[in-house]
Amino acid sequence: MSKMRALREELGMSQAELARRANVNQTSLSRIERGLEPAYPNRGRRIADALGWSGELRELFEAAE
Repeated sequence: MSKMRALREELGMSQAELARRANVNQTSLSRIERGLEPAYPNRGRRIADALGWSGELRELFEAAE
């Protein structure tokens, strides 16, 4: 599981809600969570901002421990 997904679930946010807040296609968001698609800098920053993430951007998309 990615840190992004863990944080999203911790916040009680659905994929659809995060996708809407980050202005990202929900299918792409799902693929990013599963590590099948890169977040790219702009899209990754929008996702991080929507989650309130203030750490290193790359860490958000790594596997959670």
